[in-house]
Amino acid sequence: MIPKNVVKWLLESENPSVRYRTLVELLGCSFADFDVQTCKNQITASLPVKILLGKMHPDGFWLQKNPRTGKVVGDGVVYGAFGTTHFCLSYLAELGMDRSHPQITKAAERYLQLQKMDGDFYGHFSCLLGYNIRTFTMLGYKDDPRVKRSIDLLLNTKRLDGGYLCDIHEGKYKTKSVKSCIRGSVKTLLAFSYFPEYWNHDRIKHLVHYFLFRDGIFKSTKLMELVNKDMERNSFPIAWRANVFEILLALGRMGYGKDRRLERAWKLLDVKRDAKGRYQLDWTPRQSPWRIGKRNTSNKWITFYAYLAYKCK
Repeated sequence: MIPKNVVKWLLESENPSVRYRTLVELLGCSFADFDVQTCKNQITASLPVKILLGKMHPDGFWLQKNPRTGKVVGDGVVYGAFGTTHFCLSYLAELGMDRSHPQITKAAERYLQLQKMDGDFYGHFSCLLGYNIRTFTMLGYKDDPRVKRSIDLLLNTKRLDGGYLCDIHEGKYKTKSVKSCIRGSVKTLLAFSYFPEYWNHDRIKHLVHYFLFRDGIFKSTKLMELVNKDMERNSFPIAWRANVFEILLALGRMGYGKDRRLERAWKLLDVKRDAKGRYQLDWTPRQSPWRIGKRNTSNKWITFYAYLAYKCK
């Protein structure tokens, strides 16, 4: 299903992280495969990883200064724009790093110690909770009780429409209920796509319905309108914005990829593919210490995720 020229492009040696994840996740190679092990060993010495680990504070966190206020954050749960601790841990997970590296373990353990007893990290931000669950799962903490605590918090957080919303937005209208946040709902959906044991849980089936009810990426009350502008552009690294490929990948993993209600979402992903079978990066945060490519050019990470979504369809 993946064009041979695209596979060849993704497997180029200049990006061992994309090559590694293509071999394992797209082509299904064994972790014991020689090429897989070679790529894995090259990741630690790759430029993006060296830059990220080089910016880490010796005590295991990443700091960032707010250019407007001058305040420095990152040593606690308060975060900055795409460059503080939980973002950098996510970037390293995307790159193929895990807890086997001592610096990753140090930073991950320090951040997890900031978790509250109910499993929350900061303000019951659903996007942050989902994001962190996915990050720590990718880093090798899937069975950690602290990850389970965050999962339990999300499973016990119920909303009428089936989505998720940050506490700061709850009850802001006096005469009507507040709709769930598509971005927070996407992050939680993507996180739970890594946990088949919860797919039949009533709360997760309700979350899936939240997306299928809107044909995946549209407004629930206006099915001819995209839910927001995030759906119009491919963004990376995966952060708090949402992508069409994130939604389709998660729903595909969970067994809903061929649901007829998602047909228009798949068509939108189709039209984003260029004549060479590649996908373009439309937006990436300039504040991120991980430089993943220029905007408005073909991008290996976007292409990888688009085809991963198709594989799971």
